[in-house]
Amino acid sequence: MERNLSKKPTGWHRADILAEVRKRGTTLAGIARDNGLARQTLYWAMIEPRLRANTAIADFLDVPLNELWPQWFDENGKLISTERLRPRLKPMSARRPESIPRRRAA
Repeated sequence: MERNLSKKPTGWHRADILAEVRKRGTTLAGIARDNGLARQTLYWAMIEPRLRANTAIADFLDVPLNELWPQWFDENGKLISTERLRPRLKPMSARRPESIPRRRAA
């Protein structure tokens, strides 16, 4: 009996990318500055595909986009998916358990 153990490619873990950037003597904010991007853009690029930011990180690490993020980019660096790594959370007001009463305006 043979089982299909094929998994979705995962690429590098975010912590591994951050660690490698730090080992090479900079931060995501530093890479952002060098590439004319906002600091937060590179942090968002760790969660969802942002071509310019992902390319800046990949170029700095000298690693192809599809090796870092195979779920988002193909071998040619073309975007193949816009799926986030983790789902967006609902606003806190929508996550309130029913057991906690809401305050009423006076």
